[in-house]
Amino acid sequence: MRFDIGRFIPRGSMVLWITTLGSYILGLLRDRVLAHAFGASSYLDSYYAAFLVPDFIFNVLVASGIAAAAVPLFAQLYTKSHKHAYEYMNSLLSAAVGTMIIAAIILFVFASQLSGLVAPGLDASAHVLVTQMMRVLALSSILFAASNAFGAMLVAQKKFIFYGVSPILYNLGIVGGALVLAPSFGIMGVAYGTVFGAFLHMLVRCIDALHSGWRFEIALKWWRTAEMKQTLRLMVPKMVGHPVDLVTFWLFTSLASLLAVGSITALNFARNFQSVPVSMIGIAMSTAVFPALAEARLKSAQELRALLNRTAGVILVLSCLAALIMYALRYQIIAVLLGGGSFGSDAVALTALTLGIFCLSIPTESLSHLFARAFYATQNTVTPVVFSVIGLLIAGGSAYMLMGKVGIAALPLGFFLGSFVKTAGLWAMFLRTTANRQ
Repeated sequence: MRFDIGRFIPRGSMVLWITTLGSYILGLLRDRVLAHAFGASSYLDSYYAAFLVPDFIFNVLVASGIAAAAVPLFAQLYTKSHKHAYEYMNSLLSAAVGTMIIAAIILFVFASQLSGLVAPGLDASAHVLVTQMMRVLALSSILFAASNAFGAMLVAQKKFIFYGVSPILYNLGIVGGALVLAPSFGIMGVAYGTVFGAFLHMLVRCIDALHSGWRFEIALKWWRTAEMKQTLRLMVPKMVGHPVDLVTFWLFTSLASLLAVGSITALNFARNFQSVPVSMIGIAMSTAVFPALAEARLKSAQELRALLNRTAGVILVLSCLAALIMYALRYQIIAVLLGGGSFGSDAVALTALTLGIFCLSIPTESLSHLFARAFYATQNTVTPVVFSVIGLLIAGGSAYMLMGKVGIAALPLGFFLGSFVKTAGLWAMFLRTTANRQ
């Protein structure tokens, strides 16, 4: 029997994989530029800490709902009436941007208090920087709200090129801020570049949306439409589960701020490298096989489990291989790609140590994305949320208990323990719930 690869890897997925790879390459360039310019310093610690609250608010209030509901709803409407679909798009855009404008105003007012929560261990001057950058980065959340609304429409229309290019432009904005603005404005120049990158992210998607025939009309009473009411109902489970990873690294950033200067930077750089194989193997393959999982579920539980086992085996082998290679080359990766300039040998060693332990979680995190989608295929969105919360509690608790003994190594080690329990729990629960189904 000939293997039909197109069933598992649609053409759109290939476009997204290529643009995702391009985005990661630009991300590596971004990290190298930042490392050379600022090193593992309180400046970069402040920049990364300032990201947390705007990113968290955006993901909870906007991104979760759009990811859960907008794409299928828009696609359904678009097949019946383009006009009705674009009206829904305008309601979605008005709701998303309006919500984030209100949130940004609140964030601007309380930024000083929030900076003390995300990084309590930073000194007074660093807290001032966190506060200033948090207020600037609140603007990027508004732009991302619009961009995600455009993105939902483009995905529903199977237009992936501009959608996939947008993260590349975002990283270019950050790099431009570091190279062009930082010499005059310091680390604040990077924050300004981040907002410009978010604008480019939104602009390229908006252009493609306009090209598809959409035209903007503000929807002042968006909450009255049946589609938006359905969107709000569907987003609630995702609102609970979506921010768990953000909370995890919010907690880790808070703990890292209590360690040596540069610990937050080392944590973020190491996580960026660890996320590359997770995204390219775990997330990409899980996303590609998800439609097949949904089809298999309609046939029999046995076929669903068989497909899941085959895919899990491939992900496990590839992710373990990637983890071993990354662990063996951890020091060389950090030294070559980040070392030099203000990023000295001590910073390289600290980041390489953190990355080495993060490698443990590459297979477990990759598999967790697949197992979560297996539950989604059975129309169960609650169980993945439950185990995500359990994983968060274990990750945070173990990191806190181990930090006094092993320092920054406690953070990636705690993440691995939480990821392992989450993945094992999802797998065991899936086998249990499908054991008696035919």
